[in-house]
Amino acid sequence: MDVSLKKTNILLIDDNPALRGMLGFSLELEGYVVIEAESKSEAIAALKEQSIYIIILDLGMPPNQYTPEEGLAVLDWLLANQPESKVVILTGQGDEKVSYLALKKGAFDFLEKPVTVEALLVAVKRACLFYNQNKKLKQQEGIQKVQIEVNLGQGVKETRNQAEQKLVKQVLADTEFNVHETARRLGLKRENVYYLIKKYHLKRDDVPSTEKG
Repeated sequence: MDVSLKKTNILLIDDNPALRGMLGFSLELEGYVVIEAESKSEAIAALKEQSIYIIILDLGMPPNQYTPEEGLAVLDWLLANQPESKVVILTGQGDEKVSYLALKKGAFDFLEKPVTVEALLVAVKRACLFYNQNKKLKQQEGIQKVQIEVNLGQGVKETRNQAEQKLVKQVLADTEFNVHETARRLGLKRENVYYLIKKYHLKRDDVPSTEKG
């Protein structure tokens, strides 16, 4: 089943009740259902009780919230036990090495604290879109989920652009380069799709058709 852009379950893992409450409230205002966890054990319990494929994880977790070790351990568990999940991590300012490591391990995206509501909502929406697209590729085309190869020599912007380009290119292929339908599926305006086509120099001949054989 597709993960809706709204009314879907989101697991928010953070030991800080104030931050958890603020982020959770912002997501609930947008129609998401937020399940909170302050530790690895609570997160595991929540995942066993219900289907959750979008996860927000703060890497600063006890016993030492000022280091990323426990957060990375939680990330490893999530990726090993729920490989289809999209995990958005939260990091402190200037923790680029940790962010790259998390992306290399398989995290979907990261946000630096303090996190703005706008950035959080954009990241969650993208995570939902990627989850649905990966599911479609795997179920309908027999293709494994899209893998975003993270080159440690690349900057964060390049890594995110790579992910964005792959998603737009795949949806254009699914719709046979129909901009209106692509915009509808991605939840964007048509002019935004035209911008992305121009940004990544995408042409109809460069986008393979996904016609059923």
